Amino acid sequence: MGKFMVFYSGDVDWLTALSLYRERDEIEKEMEMMKSDLDILPLHTHKDSTTSGFVFVVFLALLIRARLLRMMTEAGLLKNYSVSSLLLELEKFRKITLADGQVVTTEMTKKQRLILEALKII
Repeated sequence: MGKFMVFYSGDVDWLTALSLYRERDEIEKEMEMMKSDLDILPLHTHKDSTTSGFVFVVFLALLIRARLLRMMTEAGLLKNYSVSSLLLELEKFRKITLADGQVVTTEMTKKQRLILEALKII
């Protein structure tokens, strides 16, 4: 229950400065999550280009995960699901392309339908 002070300079109001500070804090937390939850370490690569490409793909995964977390928060799904458990539930839902080009969708469960409706995807 401490207090903190934010000092800034420039042509922004205090609300914008506070918003930028909170975004920075959120980004730091997401980077920590990237290192732990997405299991990017240790890197076993021999070339800088491979490492750079891998970190870029992990960064994209982080952006997608952060967007999904925001969508879950807005939809009120965090009471019942974590990001991992939501992805595990939706992982069972698939679209399969047959050899003749026909697309077949597996049957959707009630939980999956409720999740997709809450996220406004269907």
